[in-house]
Amino acid sequence: MGTFATDPNEELIKCHAPEYPYRTIDVTSRVMIEIESLQKKKRVRNRALTRMASISVAALCIILASITAYAATGHLKIFYGKGDVIAKTTESSSTVLPAKLIELLNEYDNRVAAELEPGELAAYYIDNDYINFENGYDTVNPIKSKYTPIDYRSYDDFLKEQLRTSAPVLKSPSYLPQGVSFLHGQVFPSFGADRVEFEKIKTRLMDRAFASPNEEKLYIEKVEWTKASTTVAYYSYESQVVDFSIQAVYGRGLSLSEPKNGSSEKILLEDIEAIYMQDEDKEFGGMTLGWYDERQKTFYIIRTNEDSVIEKQTIVKMAESMIP
Repeated sequence: MGTFATDPNEELIKCHAPEYPYRTIDVTSRVMIEIESLQKKKRVRNRALTRMASISVAALCIILASITAYAATGHLKIFYGKGDVIAKTTESSSTVLPAKLIELLNEYDNRVAAELEPGELAAYYIDNDYINFENGYDTVNPIKSKYTPIDYRSYDDFLKEQLRTSAPVLKSPSYLPQGVSFLHGQVFPSFGADRVEFEKIKTRLMDRAFASPNEEKLYIEKVEWTKASTTVAYYSYESQVVDFSIQAVYGRGLSLSEPKNGSSEKILLEDIEAIYMQDEDKEFGGMTLGWYDERQKTFYIIRTNEDSVIEKQTIVKMAESMIP
């Protein structure tokens, strides 16, 4: 990956994206929901995360569905290259997972989290027929994953970690309104992109479960990782709680779930098309702004929380200041 130049930002631009295949990004995926959950926990520690619970266990990680399968009408699309859809909005899902499934998955997820130090990634298998076969919702993949992120309080350290892990480039906007400051940054590893290694982990975990003579239900394997697929920076506004986040994610398509009671529109960031959404119900925060960086093969998403006082024109100006 090379050594640092005098300006680490310039060196980051030279980094190549990881070689794993690009995937469609759904902002209701497990990675995105975990990022949102972390954002909520840090800004309001005494508030229950009830609105996220029904969706937080819905997917293992970034959804692998092909973007070409999208056929809905009445939603926004951004085209790229030879007419390929590179970003789109979709209808909000009304699916609510069974309470029993949510409770079980959260229980095991918390048990795995208790075994991890910051920066550690684990794959795990739950030997439970209801979870793996009978619940009717989350039966696609029996192997789950859990990652405990490191909070980088220094932006220089955050940039260095992006370089070390070939993470999506995420430089701080050159424009930040008065009162806004960087809180911390995180990188999230890619898990499951290497299908050969994933199948090896899956086999080992399930073999351990089948060979076990006791009643143990949870089997964990810590996974060494070197490549990151998601970078997140958290910012505050005149406080020490998160007001908005900026995410950078490798992908080949971006799927944004439209708020049930809100608005969505295409806007221009200089000459780049972007999708802007406003959630009036504040179900998943306040505003969302997403766009694609062709040079980096990266999607950028700015999301404000439900209590943010940042206005639309402000996040648009911040986004424009991030475009090379």
